[in-house]
Amino acid sequence: MLRYVLRRIVSAVLVLFVVITASFFVMRAAPGGPFDGEKKLPEEIEKNIRAKYHLDKPLWAQYALQMESILLHADFGPSMKYPDKTVNEILADGLPVSMILGLQALFFALLLGLPTGLYAGFKQNRWQDYTTMTGAMAGVSIPNFVLGPLLVYIFSLNLQWFDAANWNGLEKGLLGHFQSSVLPSLSLGMYYAAYIARLSRGGMLEVVRQDYVRTARAKGLSERVIITRHTLKGAVMPVVSYLGPAFAGMLTGSVVIERIFNIPGLGTHFVASAFNRDYPLVLGTIVLYSALLVVLNLVVDILYTLLDPRVSYD
Repeated sequence: MLRYVLRRIVSAVLVLFVVITASFFVMRAAPGGPFDGEKKLPEEIEKNIRAKYHLDKPLWAQYALQMESILLHADFGPSMKYPDKTVNEILADGLPVSMILGLQALFFALLLGLPTGLYAGFKQNRWQDYTTMTGAMAGVSIPNFVLGPLLVYIFSLNLQWFDAANWNGLEKGLLGHFQSSVLPSLSLGMYYAAYIARLSRGGMLEVVRQDYVRTARAKGLSERVIITRHTLKGAVMPVVSYLGPAFAGMLTGSVVIERIFNIPGLGTHFVASAFNRDYPLVLGTIVLYSALLVVLNLVVDILYTLLDPRVSYD
């Protein structure tokens, strides 16, 4: 296991190196630039700004300076849009917000998707199976930019149960945070809940056909014992393999939700930096998302060995 983890760490470093390189050159190859605004800057001011961000140097020199700053100091430099802040500070401010939103969305996705999918798989080809899978299909089909405003209209504007756009972290306690975060968390997690339901149903269908489950039934064990002791662990394996990419997808896919519910997370900064051609901030968010995806996939692989001792990476 240790050798496998070390190999994955080395490969992760290589992947991040490729991501940094590709992002650096793709950003500069795209049409437009950080100074293509409606109001033209005076030539002397633009010259000073270019010198500050090393844009007056050849492209290879800019790349070398950027790689040196990232690899040796883990520093992406100052933002072009917010010159009084560094990219590291902006990421440090937005990451906790996006992480909280993503974790809550993952919690709702597991809470809704896992039991319904397992139950549907255990009741294959019955009305419970058809009903839950119809709901899962609807959850996969409805995009979050449609679901979000719909939930706001029903539960915020009409019923007034939750806040629509008043994200306050934990400043008003758990109850206040719940009221302001449940709608965006549900909007973000509903698609993943539907997908988890389909995966867990498939996992359950595969497990219940195994010989050891038939043997357990032949011994007269109750259905509750069969589910909890014999089928549950094997049925959730497809879901476990999906959790890493799912959580990374929630973080990177929360851009629309953060805009709809006015949440000050990374997604807002990522969109703004792309429009403003804020090269350091775009690169910082891309590298951060890539690092999270690599780490989460590694965690999932390790969890696999804990759930299924037959899996070995040595």
